[in-house]
Amino acid sequence: MMGFRRWIVCGGSLGKQMLYLVFFWFTFFPMLLLTQRHYGSRESVSVPVGSLDLSADTNTVIRPVHSSILGEKYCFEVINSENTHCFGCSSAAERDRWIEDLRRAAQPNKDNIERTENSLSLWVNEAKDLPPKRRYYCEVHLDGTLFARTSSRAVGKPTNRTNTAGDNVSGSSGGQGTSGGTAGGCQLFWGEFFELDNLPSVSQISLHLFREEDSKKKRHSRDDSSLHPLGSVTIPLGDIRGRTFQEKWYPITPFKASATAGNKEVLSPQASLRIKARFQNLKVLPMEKYKEFAEYVTVRYVEMCGNLEPLLNVKEKEELAGALVHVLQSIGKAKEFLIDLGAAEVDRLGEKEALIFRENTLATKAIDEYMKLVGQKYLIDTLGDFINRLYASVENCEVDPLKCPAAELSSNQQHLRETCEDVVQKIIELHGPFPEELNKIFSNWTELCEDMGKAEIGQRLISASLFLRFLCPAILSPSLFGLTQPYPEPNTLRTLTLTAKVIQNLANFTLFGEKEEYMLFMNEFLQQHWDGMRCFLQTVSNQDTEISMTSFDGYVDLPLRLAVLHGLLVDIIYKKEQDTITKLHPLPSILNQISESLGPESSRIIVNSYTEQSKPVYVPPRDLKKYSPLQSSLQRLDSKALRDSSENRPTRTMREKKKQLSRTQSAPHSRPPGHKRQVLKRQISSEALPTSDNEQEADANQPIASGKRPPAPVPWVIDNHNRESGEMKTESEQFSLLDRHAQELSELRLGIEQVTERELDMAKRLEDFIIQSQDQNAILQAEVEELRNQLAVREEQLASATFRLGVIEEEREEDVRNLSIALGAAERMNVLEEQFIGMMTDLQKLKDAYSTQNKIQHPEKPHINSN
Repeated sequence: MMGFRRWIVCGGSLGKQMLYLVFFWFTFFPMLLLTQRHYGSRESVSVPVGSLDLSADTNTVIRPVHSSILGEKYCFEVINSENTHCFGCSSAAERDRWIEDLRRAAQPNKDNIERTENSLSLWVNEAKDLPPKRRYYCEVHLDGTLFARTSSRAVGKPTNRTNTAGDNVSGSSGGQGTSGGTAGGCQLFWGEFFELDNLPSVSQISLHLFREEDSKKKRHSRDDSSLHPLGSVTIPLGDIRGRTFQEKWYPITPFKASATAGNKEVLSPQASLRIKARFQNLKVLPMEKYKEFAEYVTVRYVEMCGNLEPLLNVKEKEELAGALVHVLQSIGKAKEFLIDLGAAEVDRLGEKEALIFRENTLATKAIDEYMKLVGQKYLIDTLGDFINRLYASVENCEVDPLKCPAAELSSNQQHLRETCEDVVQKIIELHGPFPEELNKIFSNWTELCEDMGKAEIGQRLISASLFLRFLCPAILSPSLFGLTQPYPEPNTLRTLTLTAKVIQNLANFTLFGEKEEYMLFMNEFLQQHWDGMRCFLQTVSNQDTEISMTSFDGYVDLPLRLAVLHGLLVDIIYKKEQDTITKLHPLPSILNQISESLGPESSRIIVNSYTEQSKPVYVPPRDLKKYSPLQSSLQRLDSKALRDSSENRPTRTMREKKKQLSRTQSAPHSRPPGHKRQVLKRQISSEALPTSDNEQEADANQPIASGKRPPAPVPWVIDNHNRESGEMKTESEQFSLLDRHAQELSELRLGIEQVTERELDMAKRLEDFIIQSQDQNAILQAEVEELRNQLAVREEQLASATFRLGVIEEEREEDVRNLSIALGAAERMNVLEEQFIGMMTDLQKLKDAYSTQNKIQHPEKPHINSN
C-alpha cells in the first residue's frame, strides 16, 4: 500500500497500553494525537504528527492490512478523507479486537443496522510459459488499489505439485535453451492464499505480474519503466461471486510498454496464471433478526449436528463446522460444543480408538477450526522461530539412501536429529502460554474417558487433536497456518515432511517399521522422548496445572457469523427432499424467517404446512347438553322411548331414583346376616314404588305426564307393601329375566373365548416372529460388526497407504523432474554430439583440402638414381 504515510507498531504490554489509550481517546474525545514511525525504520518517534476524528468523518474505513504490504504481521489501517494511519499488533486476535473497538467508536449502533460485508478469498497458484531464469511476483489490486503481494519466486526451480506434474515436465524441458519470447517458457509455483475481509464496494479485481530486476536495488530507486508490470490478469466478478471457489487459467495480457522499454523480454501468448477465488457480498441483518436462530443454535446444536451430518459432503462439513465454532465462540458455548462432539466421537467409535479424529466428521473439522481460532498465538510462539530458521537454512535433511549420496547420509541424519530435537523441546517445554480453552476441553475429555474406564482413549483424543490436527499439519504446511507466507522450496519441504513424521510418531508412541526403513535410525530418538511427551500431554490436560495459560482475546462478529451460517444452512437444506426437510423442523422455518428479511432474491426452503401445526385445542362434542349431568329430570321421553316401554311410567327426578336404588349394579346387593331369603318375583306394571312420607309429599308436587303412570321399580328392589301380590307370580316369570341375561352372558363368553383363541394364536405367531427376527438381527449384527472391523482395518490401511502415497508421489515428482532434466541434458548432449561430428567432418575436409592444395603447390620432385 504505497499510500501509507504513517504507522505505529504496538506489541506486548507497551503496545497494549498505547492502544488502550488510543481507544479511550477515540471513545471520549473526538481528536487523538498519534506517534509516527516511517516504513522501514525500527525506531519509534514520539512526536505528535496529526489527529483522527472518528465522529466527524462518516466515511472512515478501518480494516486489516496484509502482511505482504508492510512486511509486518497483524497490522490494520484507519482511512479517512484526510489521510491514512496504520497500526500493528502482537497477534491476529489483538488486531481483530482493536478493529472492532474502533469501529464501534465510529459507529456505536453497528449491530442494530443492516450492512453488507465484502470479502475476497484468493489462491494465486502458479504461472506457465514465462521467460526463464527470472524471478517473478504478483500484486493483487482492487479497483486500482494494492491489497496484497505474493512472494518472489524463480522460474526453473521445480516445486512439488500434484495436479500440474505434466505441465511441469513439459515446461522444464521446454525451458532449456529457449529464449524468453518464444512459446514453451517455464513454469513457477506460488501456492499462496489471501483472505481479504472488510472490503469496500469492488468493481474490478486484477493481478499484475512483475519481474524482479535486482534484489540489491530498492523499488523506489528504479526508473519508471521497471515499475510497469509485464502483464495483467482481470478477473470478472461475476465468475467468482458466490460461496464456492472457482478455479481457472487466466491468460496474461502483456503490458503495452513505451518505446524506451524496448529491452524488456516479451511474454509468450500462452502465458497464463492459475487462480482459484471467490468473492462474497454478504448482507448482514440487525442482530434482533437472528435472535431465534441464535437461541436454536445455542440450545440444540447437538441435535442439529446429528441431523445434518449424514447430509453433508466433506467440504460442507468443513464450512459448517467453522461457522458453528465462530458463532458458539461468540456466544460462549464453543467449549461445551467441542466437549460434546468429543464425547460423541468416543461413543461412535467404541473400541476403534485408532480412528479417533482421523475421519472427515463434524467433530474433526470443528476441533481443527477451533484450535486455529484460539491457538494461533500459541502456535506462533511454539513454531514461529523454528519455521523461520528452517526456511533460511541450507542444511539437507534427506535421509533416504535412494535420494541422497551415501557420503552425505550420515550428516543428513544428524541434521534431521537436531531439527527434530529443536522442535520437540519447543513443544514439550511450553515456550509460550497454552490456550486456556484447550486446557479445559482436554481436561473434560480426560475425565469423561476415565469415568468410562477408557483413560488411554482420553490421551489419544488429546494427542490426535493437538498433534494430528494442529501441530503436525502446521509443521508440514506452515503457510496454511499463518506461520509464513511463501510456499517452501523442495529441500525445505522435504525437511518439514520428515520432521512432521517424527513428531507424529512421537505423539502416537509408535516406532518406524519396515515400510520406512530409512527412518529406523530415529527410533532411538523417539524412545528417549516418550516420557517427556507423556508428561506434556498430562500437563496440558490437567485443569489444576500451573503452566502459563492465556485466554482468547480476539473478537468474533456474531451477526456476520450468523449470516454466514444462515446462508450455508439454506444452501445445504433447500436442495434436499421434503422428508429430510421435515425431520429438521423447526430449523427450516427459522431460516425462512431470516430469508424473508433478506429480500425476494434470497433462497427459501419449501416447508410443508403440516409441519407448522398449532397446539391441539379442545373441541366439545355436539349435543353436549343432552349428556350433561345438569340436564333437567323433567325432560319428556321421546316417542321411541315411549314405544319401547311396556307400560306408561311417570317421570321422576334423578334425585328420587337415586334414593330408590341401593346400588348401581346389574344385580341386587347381598343380604345382611340372618336375613331371610326373599323370593324373587317379577313386578307387574300396576304396582307402585314404595316411598317415604317425604317422598310421597314431593311426588304430589311433581308434574306427571298426562295419561301416564309412574314407572315400575327395578326388579331387585323389594316392595314391602306389595310383597304378597309378588308371591303369586310363577317361578318361570320370576327367573325369565335372569335366564335371558344368562343366555346373553354365555354368548358373550363364547365370543370372548373365540377372540382369546385368535389373540393367543396371533401372540404365538408374533413371539415366533420376534424370536426369528432376534436371531436374524443377531446374525446381522455379527456380520455388521465383522464388516466394521474389516472397515476399520481397511481404513487404517487406507490412511497408511494414503500417507505413503503422498510420500511416493513426492518421490515420483522429484524423479520426474530429474528425468526431465536428464532428458533435456541428453537432448542437449545429442545436439552437441551432432555438432561435434559435423565439426570433425568439417575438420577432415579441411585437412584433405589442405593436403591437396599442398600437393599442388609443392609437387614431389622425381627421384634420380645415381647408379
